[in-house]
Amino acid sequence: MEFDEPVEFDEYVRFMAYGNQLIEVHARLREMLDDLRDGVVPEPDFEAHCVAFCAEVTRHHTGEDETVFPLLAARHPELRDFLAGLARDHEIIAGLLVKVRATADPADLDGLAAILETHFRGEEKRLVEVMNAIDPATPLSGLAR
Repeated sequence: MEFDEPVEFDEYVRFMAYGNQLIEVHARLREMLDDLRDGVVPEPDFEAHCVAFCAEVTRHHTGEDETVFPLLAARHPELRDFLAGLARDHEIIAGLLVKVRATADPADLDGLAAILETHFRGEEKRLVEVMNAIDPATPLSGLAR
């Protein structure tokens, strides 16, 4: 397999692995949230752990919105409505994260956990297979066409 530009190949490999990485990231975020909800995090560390969790979710969703979703929408028009719904979820989740970050109240985590679980399952069900099935013969830049 040859590519004109090594950078494009690196981007392509990273994108291909994203479907599997998506599941891994979601698992890590679920664990972090479970630790917060289950009282595993000691009181003095709770606020810092909460801020780290919120930052990680924000980073993950920003990456999806700016990089992954536009490429998938261009390549798979049938997913556009679903992807738009996920982006709207990201806005709702961002608002909840602001509240959680501001209060660091364990009670706020239950609602966030329910919304995130539904969101994560939807992404995993609809996107992982699509992301892992990208043809390596197609240059990454060609996905956006």
